[in-house]
Amino acid sequence: MKIIGILGNYGHSGGNVALPEVYLMGDSSLLKDGKPFFVPDFATRFVAYPTVVARVCRLGKNIARKFASRYYDCFTVGLAVEAEGVGGALGRAFDGAAILGDFVEWGELAPAVDGLAYDIAVDGQVCFSGNTAALQHGIDDLIEYVSRYMTLKIGDYIYVSRPPEGIPLSIDTRLSATLAGREVLKMKVK
Repeated sequence: MKIIGILGNYGHSGGNVALPEVYLMGDSSLLKDGKPFFVPDFATRFVAYPTVVARVCRLGKNIARKFASRYYDCFTVGLAVEAEGVGGALGRAFDGAAILGDFVEWGELAPAVDGLAYDIAVDGQVCFSGNTAALQHGIDDLIEYVSRYMTLKIGDYIYVSRPPEGIPLSIDTRLSATLAGREVLKMKVK
C-alpha cells in the first residue's frame, strides 16, 4: 500500500499548468478511524492541508486517461500534515502525517465527481471549503500521470492536491470534515 501525495494542483494558475509534483508516504504515516493526532515534538508548528483522497481499487500501470475512472472506487477527505521547518520527506511523511476520513463509495458520489465539495471545521467552525472542480489536474489525469512511473495497487491512496494555505494544528482542538455534505472525519488533536 502506498500513500501518494500531490503538491499544488489546487486553484487556477492563469493557464500555465505545470506537471504535478508527487511524493510518497509510508504506511506508518496513515492515521484513520478517528484516532487522535498527537503533535510530535520534533517541530514547533504543524500545518494540515485538506484534500480529497481517492482509493485505488485495481492493479494498473501506464493507465490511459479514458480508462482511469475504473481504477478508483471511493473518496474521502484527508489531511496531509507538514512539519514546518523540517525539509523533504521527514517533514511530510512522518508517523501520522496522512490523516484519512471514512470513505464514501463512488456510486454514491458519481453524479458530482467533477465537483465534489468538501469542508474542514476546527472546533465546529468551518475554516476551509474546497471543491475538486478547482483541481488543475483532475483525478483521471493524476491516475494516468502517476501510473506512468509506478504501478498502482489495490488499496493505494492518492491525496489529489495541496491547497496553498493549510490549517495550523493546535493541541486540544477538534477537527471534522464533510464530503458532499456527509461527515467523513471527526478527530481530536492532542
